[in-house]
Amino acid sequence: MSGALDVRLQTLLERAVDRRRRVRHGLLAVSRTDGSWSWEGAHGTGAVAGGPVTTRMRYPIASVTKLFTAVTVLRLVEQGRLALDERIVDVLPAEVTAGLHVIGEDDHTDRITVEHLLDHSSGLPDYYGEAPRGGRSAQDRLLAGEDAPVPFGEVLRIVREELTPHFPPQPFDAPKRRARYADTNYQLLAAVAEQRTRQALSELFDTMLFGPLGLDDTSSYPHPPRSGASAEPEVHVFARDVVLQPQGALRHQVADGGIVSTLADQVRFLTAVVEGAVFEDPATWPRMLQRRNRIFFPIEYGLGVMRYAPARWMSPTFAIPPIVGHTGSTATWSFHCPELDLVVAGTFDVAQPPLPFRFLPHVLRAVAGAGR
Repeated sequence: MSGALDVRLQTLLERAVDRRRRVRHGLLAVSRTDGSWSWEGAHGTGAVAGGPVTTRMRYPIASVTKLFTAVTVLRLVEQGRLALDERIVDVLPAEVTAGLHVIGEDDHTDRITVEHLLDHSSGLPDYYGEAPRGGRSAQDRLLAGEDAPVPFGEVLRIVREELTPHFPPQPFDAPKRRARYADTNYQLLAAVAEQRTRQALSELFDTMLFGPLGLDDTSSYPHPPRSGASAEPEVHVFARDVVLQPQGALRHQVADGGIVSTLADQVRFLTAVVEGAVFEDPATWPRMLQRRNRIFFPIEYGLGVMRYAPARWMSPTFAIPPIVGHTGSTATWSFHCPELDLVVAGTFDVAQPPLPFRFLPHVLRAVAGAGR
């Protein structure tokens, strides 16, 4: 790769920040999965300590955390400690599962499996993003600058008493299956993993992923990373002109949004996943991508993995190659592009979830053009 590409990537990052009034900074890492080339860049302000951001700063990865949770669950499946078709009522205590999925007079809770949770086909409502009648969602409160901690017991209460499931758990042999993104699914996955292993999910992350992969700057909040750095993020996260205060919320979002990490660790993690260094069975990663459901146009969802493959009419001048990975609600992302053999990770730390999908095609186009 040429120095001209480095300049082009830095220019793209600077434009993405400077041309959007409410985006204060951006971090971007791009790397070949074989390690033959990599690049990191940062631009803008918003460091907690003041001044410009840098590529080494730790940031909350938001829902990219779900990819870590899914990989951990699939590792447990490989070890025979869980099964994808295992019902949650056969793993969790009755006081957790009772009445979680009731539509009218029909209780569908006993049909929910581990796989339903992983691919968001359970039909459960989203405790985080959906507002109860006459109230505000946890997400709305967080974006208003409030801390919005939701302990697991409160998650269960909200789902049972204040929200309604959207559809029954979907049959796996159906030609078309409905899916609806819900953080509730990953809260329950954490409970399932912890019940079966008798370990906290944060401990499973540490022993199965962070330690073995050398992710020394990555941790589940409020735990400090192995590097000895502070547990606190080093960047501010914004919603319009409001600095978010997510500390209490992060404590309870271990499975669905609670990891704090760096660009380098995000690249290292996803590279290890796609290159087969995480799983014992080389078929596990393809299995996570094999059966996908549409959740947001044009995004499909597998077993904890997003696939973004926009139609050609959405990008007439450049055929955007498919990418697989995950994003977060604060414009975080970690994706693999098989066609370009590329891993891209980064953040804008702003409550604009579509922003990565607008930005990444420019990055892919720059790299594709440099390889010609």
